[in-house]
Amino acid sequence: MIPITETMASSSTGQTPLNLLIATAGDLQRELSSGKLTSVDLVNACLDQIDQHDGYLHAMISKAPRTSLIEQAQKLDKERKSNEIRSKLHGIPILIKDNIATLPELHMDTTAGSLALVGSKPKHHATIVTRLLDAGAIIIGKASLSELSFYKGSASNCGWSAVGGQGQSAYVRGGFRPDDTFVGHSKNPGGSSSGSAIGVAAGYAPISIGTETSGSLILPAGRAALYTVKPTISIVPQEGIVPVTALCDSAGPMTKSVEDLANLMDILVNPVKTKIPTGGYISAVTAAWEGLRIGTLDPDKSKFTEFECKSEPAAEMQMKTETLSAYAKLRHLATSFHENVSLISDSEFEIEGESCLRLLFGYGFKREFEAYLEHIEDSKIHSLEDLIQFNKDNAETELPPQNPRQDILERASSLEDDPDRYRVLLEHARSIGRDRGIDETFKKYDINVLVGPAEGSLTKFAAAAGYPIATLPLGYLDFNGRPHALAAIAAAHQEPILIQLQSAWEGSFPARKPPLL
Repeated sequence: MIPITETMASSSTGQTPLNLLIATAGDLQRELSSGKLTSVDLVNACLDQIDQHDGYLHAMISKAPRTSLIEQAQKLDKERKSNEIRSKLHGIPILIKDNIATLPELHMDTTAGSLALVGSKPKHHATIVTRLLDAGAIIIGKASLSELSFYKGSASNCGWSAVGGQGQSAYVRGGFRPDDTFVGHSKNPGGSSSGSAIGVAAGYAPISIGTETSGSLILPAGRAALYTVKPTISIVPQEGIVPVTALCDSAGPMTKSVEDLANLMDILVNPVKTKIPTGGYISAVTAAWEGLRIGTLDPDKSKFTEFECKSEPAAEMQMKTETLSAYAKLRHLATSFHENVSLISDSEFEIEGESCLRLLFGYGFKREFEAYLEHIEDSKIHSLEDLIQFNKDNAETELPPQNPRQDILERASSLEDDPDRYRVLLEHARSIGRDRGIDETFKKYDINVLVGPAEGSLTKFAAAAGYPIATLPLGYLDFNGRPHALAAIAAAHQEPILIQLQSAWEGSFPARKPPLL
């Protein structure tokens, strides 16, 4: 068997060990198929990696017992020997975000980072969990997250929850900087799917699943040099996932390669809800630039605000320089290219001085969160009001000095049902996101992909429109080593275009660098 390690060194047999910080699921599947590796080997190696590093990184909320995982791996190894291969993820370890429900038989809670949900027992697996298990993936653990997918208190630190603690970037040493803004440049891993990104970057598993309402896949994946896509709303089943709002929520993959991303999409996506390419999403991994008509946003006009991300002039200058350099390269690669295309300002989402998206989330959260609670047993809470009171009663742990607010929950609780108001807000969000936003820009410049900074306003447009958005890993900040990325958005159900772009990008830009753990 080929030894597995996090560092590249020659073994005593002369074989080169597999590096968990670099190896993709595709790499591991090829080793499994050749007989050089077993799923039991992989499970043990991934669990050892978690045990070695998670005391610092806090990327995990729970992991399944080793004995249970070994039993699963042995079964899948036996199937492989009988040539019964379920999918391209057969026998591959995977992490899933801890807002994705799993039955007690997997020996892990589903907490969304809240102590109020510790010990609760879902009545069913989330639909995507069943799909992953049927495909032969081994769910080794539940990844940490910003508590309740960042839908708790304003300006809370990304990657923090009462259950999981403060997640740390695998790329930046020295601990989280408490005086930074909530998505600051310094050591912030991004959120809410922070653990899903940290865990893959740190070699805990080659792939993971996160979720996004607005930015929660794109930001942490970009800060971990990973590929992700938030799919078109509703094409990935959301049943069994602790919600923010069905209008904007979607689960999605996080991977080190586009091959892995496409293979995960082929498992996650419901073919009834969209048109999957003949041959699956993996058929879009062509590395071809042909047919990609790209428009790019001015990086100065689409970045985070000072409130969101405290200024680091050197970092921001580097990000801008590398973004413009990437644009220059795209000009010569794409079928057509338009720089500094116009896109309506995200300030247009505001109604009466407040974001219509924020209001929409509030109107939807109470109803959908309480609907989730109806499908769990042994829960400490049964309503949004119960959750708010639980946090007050356990303020020392749920509302600590560094993250003391639950004003977002309180606002959602205070909103009365108002169908007419909701309709006005939704129409406004769709108008700005789609009609006057992405659709108008696509039509004006005859483009099919819009590219801009991942750390900026594009994720708001994806949320408002319900359109797919993906990461393009770009570089590493000189001052602390943290990765940064671009984001690309396409029209509804155009995931194949984004995956083609990612595969072309992967073949044309420098290979990702692993963290120095």
